[in-house]
Amino acid sequence: MALLNVIGGGEQAALVATSVTAAGTTQATATELTAADSEVTTVASGAGVVLNRLLTSGEEMTVFNAGLNGLKVYPPTGMKFNSLPANAAMTLSVNTGVFFRCVSTSRIIGLLSA
Repeated sequence: MALLNVIGGGEQAALVATSVTAAGTTQATATELTAADSEVTTVASGAGVVLNRLLTSGEEMTVFNAGLNGLKVYPPTGMKFNSLPANAAMTLSVNTGVFFRCVSTSRIIGLLSA
């Protein structure tokens, strides 16, 4: 079983988080996601979330933007999504989801929904 039902040294974490609020406009100030699957329902203009910093190779997360604005999604510090530069956010359109799979210590593959 992949990811985050045991994030952070064996602590039980929620598998699904609903009603997540995006915050901050940088990787350092964005809301850190702690569940394997997150539905972000409140997204102010320019706000974002960051994947869990404990994400390791082979683990997965999904993020769905149910807010009213585009959602910035950041990788953990030092990592990158697909061919984006390290630490760069991808913008997730409204009513769109993305499946993330960590494949190494520096890269996360993101597969976008329709």
